[in-house]
Amino acid sequence: MIRAVLAVLLSVALFAAVVPGIDEARRSRTATHLDGVTDRIERTVHSLRAHEDPTRPSVSGARRIVRVSLPARSWSAAGASLRIEGDEDRVGYRLDGRPPRWTTLRGIDLRTPAGPVVLERPGRHRLVVSLVRDRGVGVVIARR
Repeated sequence: MIRAVLAVLLSVALFAAVVPGIDEARRSRTATHLDGVTDRIERTVHSLRAHEDPTRPSVSGARRIVRVSLPARSWSAAGASLRIEGDEDRVGYRLDGRPPRWTTLRGIDLRTPAGPVVLERPGRHRLVVSLVRDRGVGVVIARR
């Protein structure tokens, strides 16, 4: 009986020692994935701006589709959300309710006509990135 109790206590102590490392690895892995997503959005915006001609907002023209996946919270991934703010010209993500990590797109007039684009649900999402000429040249990002 004493051996069983000691084995359970030892198992609980080992589990308690390991959990913080698992949490940190989960956040680190998810942050690396979302850094790549942010970088892909930024590259798409700059490429569109450098290689295409802007059109009026009502005209279909230069655009790119960016596919984004948010991982489901699991043993290997932290809960995450992605946010694109046109007013601030920035893209950011938040892990497990922690403060967001932002990337400002310098030299870009980023626009999100329907307000900030927020992706919170795990799974695949599509973003449409368009180059428009309306009150100057801007890059519009919207969900599809």
